Amino acid sequence: MKKTLLTLSILISCLMISNAQCTPNPIFTFLGIPAVYPPNIPLPNIPLNGISDGQVNVPYSQTLTLIVLEDTTLDIAPILQLGGFGAAVTLMNAAGISTVMTVDVNHVTYDITGLPNSISYVCDISTCQYPSGVDGCMQISGTPTQSGTFPIDVNMTINIQIPPITDPVLGTTIFAGMPVDLPSFPGQQYDLFIDGSSSIVNREIEEIIIYPNPTSNISILEFEGIRNIKVLDNLGRIIFSKKDVNSTLKLSKDKLGTGLFIIEILNETKIIKQKLIIN
Repeated sequence: MKKTLLTLSILISCLMISNAQCTPNPIFTFLGIPAVYPPNIPLPNIPLNGISDGQVNVPYSQTLTLIVLEDTTLDIAPILQLGGFGAAVTLMNAAGISTVMTVDVNHVTYDITGLPNSISYVCDISTCQYPSGVDGCMQISGTPTQSGTFPIDVNMTINIQIPPITDPVLGTTIFAGMPVDLPSFPGQQYDLFIDGSSSIVNREIEEIIIYPNPTSNISILEFEGIRNIKVLDNLGRIIFSKKDVNSTLKLSKDKLGTGLFIIEILNETKIIKQKLIIN
């Protein structure tokens, strides 16, 4: 009986923690800079920039990587005053204690607004609430039913811990300390473009397969027909190029190295791009 209860408890815990089938991008987790990724830089031809476009009636999927803040420096005076602790601010000023301080982050809660009705999101933690310093991801997915450009916000609500504050001379407690939510704000903003035109290009994208992906050694690229292939690194530099490749190409760690790569599959009329991660 005890073994059964233990197994059930572990299963419930896993279901609560692992909600979305997504994985944080190792390129961004390696950087370790708190933010929502990919970045949204208004410049063309920058790899790992912005989110993918979608197409009406074609399944859509986009993973966002979350690097969670551990601490932050801010002026706590407005927070205390809004919380009804204005007297504490007065005492701090009288004691010569700066109200600008570095405070610990307890957790950060994320949500997304502005998505079209047929598109939704889930987090790899079911509540979308991430403890300080814990990386995570959000999976945006669904099948678009309407075309257009949809401005979406990835919002953050940061819960900080204001520490106890004592008078350095008298030793009396000016403020006992408390956790508090900062006002929610957009941590990242994107434009999700949903194309309403023919799905011919998307069908071709679905016919292109890269496996395994990610890989730690060799990955196989499969497609229909004869294509020209280019491999670009995360800085947009061409590190491999081959013309007139017939349906299959082997991509190896020995030739490309490690990191995130953009695979360009070209024919006479269009370029199709896919991502490959080599660990």
